[in-house]
This record gives sequence, C-alpha cells and structure tokens, in this order.
Amino acid sequence: MRFAADFRAIARAALRGKWLTAAFTSLTASLIGAQIASGGGGGSSADTEDSGFSLFESLDPQVVRIIEMMALLILVITAVTAILGFIIGGAGKLGYARFNLNLVDGREARIDDLFSQFHRLGAGFIMNLLTALYVFFWSLLFVIPGIIKTYSYAMTPYILSEHPEYTPNDAITLSRRMMDGNKFRLFCLRFSFIGWSILCSLPSAFAVTALLSGSMLLLPLVFVTILGYLFLYAYQEAAQAAFYREISGTEIQFTV
Repeated sequence: MRFAADFRAIARAALRGKWLTAAFTSLTASLIGAQIASGGGGGSSADTEDSGFSLFESLDPQVVRIIEMMALLILVITAVTAILGFIIGGAGKLGYARFNLNLVDGREARIDDLFSQFHRLGAGFIMNLLTALYVFFWSLLFVIPGIIKTYSYAMTPYILSEHPEYTPNDAITLSRRMMDGNKFRLFCLRFSFIGWSILCSLPSAFAVTALLSGSMLLLPLVFVTILGYLFLYAYQEAAQAAFYREISGTEIQFTV
C-alpha cells in the first residue's frame, strides 16, 4: 500500500519535463470548471461591515479603486467559470482525467486531451448533476456526511473517462465501492499539499498587506501566487490520478 509521499513522488516523476504543459492544462481546466483534485470554494464573513467601512475610509482613493477593480474582476471571472463549469465542466473533467492518466501512465499527455471528451457533454453534465445532488442530500443530514460523500465520488471522472460504456450513475456507484476504506487515504493525500498551498499564498499576502498600507509596489506578487498555484494544481491532479491507478488495480509498474 502506498502513502501520500509515494503518490507525490509518482506525480513528480510523471511531470518531469512536462511541468509547463501540465500547468497550462491546469489553467485551461480551471477556466472551464474541469478541475478534479484541486477544485475548491471559498467563503466570506459578514460580521466586519463597520471595520471594513472604516478601513476603506482611511485608504487612499486610488488604492480603493484598485481594490474595487480587483474585486469586480474576481466576481466576473467566478461568474464566467461557474457558467462554463455548469455547461461543459463535466466533459472537461473527463478530458482532464484522461490527460492526467496519460501523464502517470507514461504516455503522451497533451492539452488536446482536455477537450477529447466534449462529444460526451451530456454524460459529463449528468455526472456533475448527480454527484452534486447526492452530496446535497447527504449534506441535509449533516455537513460531515456530505463531505465524506465528496470523497466517495472522487474517482467518478476517471472511471467514466476510461469506461464510456458506463452510465454516470454506474461510475458513481463504482467510485463509491472503490473508495470504501480509501477515503481517509485520499484525504491524507490532499492534505499533504497544505504546505505548498500556504507557500503559494504568501506572495499575495505580502501584496495585500502592502496595498492596505497604501503601497502598490508589491502588487505584481499576486501573479506569482497565481503561477504557483497553477503548478501546484498540476502536481495535485497528477498525484490523484496515480492514486486512482492504485486503488482501481489498473496501475502499471512505476519507477520512482
């Protein structure tokens, strides 16, 4: 049985000489809502209204305008990504699964793989819809069962990508069975990237701190964070594809 460090090592070996291709594919996948291992969400707090107003009052108007433009840009990008993800994200996930499986199998992995399953838009859409519904209904019981089910269904895109003869519900069922006894292992694998995630966030933290102090000199560091996350996402996706290969019993002999 392999551990998180082993899957990361397999991913690094698979990505050797292919980091740029994987990072660019990761960028494209994120734009169409096709990330599998590295997809996530965010939240906001509503109890800082007064302090936020005071802070903005004390800032230079030009800095406030820049912050407002950045916030608007983030909102637009989020909205566009959500719409694209709803329509074509499922098929994109199937293609991204194909890309990463080719990568860890030692085959040629090209960005074209990301779009190779677009003829299966219906299957991809139903896959996303069913998994979302199942997670939602389990979440009605409590938050924890919903989170657990996201791990249960995590292998669905890989299964459906490799088995076009399966229905989306067949793939979901097989993923659930496959993940019995493996959910905590996948959690540990994903959590093992937390250090890299914090490191990628630091440049933006410095940039935001400087911006709130009235300096825009460090603002380009935001792009350093974005670039870092693209490579990190590629790393995570390759590691999860290697994880799928092991638990599905379809792996080849890796040399790490």
